[in-house]
Amino acid sequence: MLDPQLDLSRSPIKIPERFQKVLYDPKRYPGAPGVRGVAGGANCQQYAYEFVRASGFTIPDFRSNELWADTAHTHFFKRPKPFDLVLVHNAPIAWGAHVGVYLGDGLVLHLSKKIGEPAIESIQSMMRRDQYRYLLGLKRILVPETFKPRRSDA
Repeated sequence: MLDPQLDLSRSPIKIPERFQKVLYDPKRYPGAPGVRGVAGGANCQQYAYEFVRASGFTIPDFRSNELWADTAHTHFFKRPKPFDLVLVHNAPIAWGAHVGVYLGDGLVLHLSKKIGEPAIESIQSMMRRDQYRYLLGLKRILVPETFKPRRSDA
């Protein structure tokens, strides 16, 4: 039986095929030389940013502490909406925080070192693990008012 975390079909947002079997690779982070997309693997940040980019959003290649500090491209929100970026960590600091994408229905899509491939978990279940016990916050990518995210694999 498939581990429910790895059953990406339960996502309220269609996950394009190219995001379904990505392997975790800590050397493939945003801004690393030669890193584009998720082919060949990604870290959590690269995976999350490429997923939201595939849905029509624009976001720079931030590391987690840069994402946390950013106010030009993202804003903090208390109530999550689909495509918000979720930051969790083992300490209440942004440097080195884990980044995932809020899908709706309390679920987060993320790529973690421990699981090794994309997984869907509730924020609460993630926070039960020591490495994600702090929910730092939610960052919403700023978009023009007429923007409508693409919710399917185009």
